[in-house]
Amino acid sequence: MLLAARTPEALVRVTATDGYSLTYRAWRPTSEPRATIVLFNGIMSHSGWFFPLIDPLVDAGYAVIGADRRGSGLNEEARGDAPSGKAIIDDALTIIDHSVPDGHPIILAGWCWGSILALNLVRPLGDRVQGLVLLTPGLFPTAQVVQAAQDTQAAAADAAEDEPAVETPIAETMFTKGPYLDAFVRPDPHKLLKLTPRFFAQTKKLGMGATMALRKLSLPTLVLLADNDEATDNADVDAALEKLGRTVTRTTAPGAHGMQFDATDAVTEAILAFSSDLLDR
Repeated sequence: MLLAARTPEALVRVTATDGYSLTYRAWRPTSEPRATIVLFNGIMSHSGWFFPLIDPLVDAGYAVIGADRRGSGLNEEARGDAPSGKAIIDDALTIIDHSVPDGHPIILAGWCWGSILALNLVRPLGDRVQGLVLLTPGLFPTAQVVQAAQDTQAAAADAAEDEPAVETPIAETMFTKGPYLDAFVRPDPHKLLKLTPRFFAQTKKLGMGATMALRKLSLPTLVLLADNDEATDNADVDAALEKLGRTVTRTTAPGAHGMQFDATDAVTEAILAFSSDLLDR
């Protein structure tokens, strides 16, 4: 079983506006890319969790950027923390400015909580973005995840605002029931298991921003849902999409919340078809 992409991975460092040193991943084709797909990971995960998608996307001519949040993945400083929602947004914009040339097409792709960040970036990036991909969007958690978040927040009520004391509300078993659970997810030393109360509070504020952005969304959007998702409430997603009053491409794939592990072909084919249609218009 392959646990990494065949495409060479570059680990790139860039300094955030407040001096934080950000490390992100970059995978690039050998020729000039058609566009850059910027991937935003969830709360527990990091950009390395996208490895099943990388080779098909790069082989099709796309550059791929794994825009890891501060305090997650290989960003070890201030683990599980962020001083503000603005800092999280500014970090993502810094990575994009550093990795994508001016005038080069951009497609934003947010998985789980990363969809919340992607939606918050639509307005500041403006016409630099050609399309948006939302994979099992974390803006619509199941009742089980909502309850887990409330419980873990209550358990950390006495913690300092910058203490990693709030356990992540999504269980490892929600990502996949397949072989990648024990081969990759469980042993991953870089997954994020605890958040600070301060970061947890920022996720709620960013969620509000994402909700407002979704209501005003006019950008071509692909929504990918997992058939057996225990973390994202598919019915709530559908209800929100119906209210948009415009065409959004929506599809499902087999498996659990970690679609890239359970339905790699279906996910990559959907992203490539959507992206190609955008660029060929």
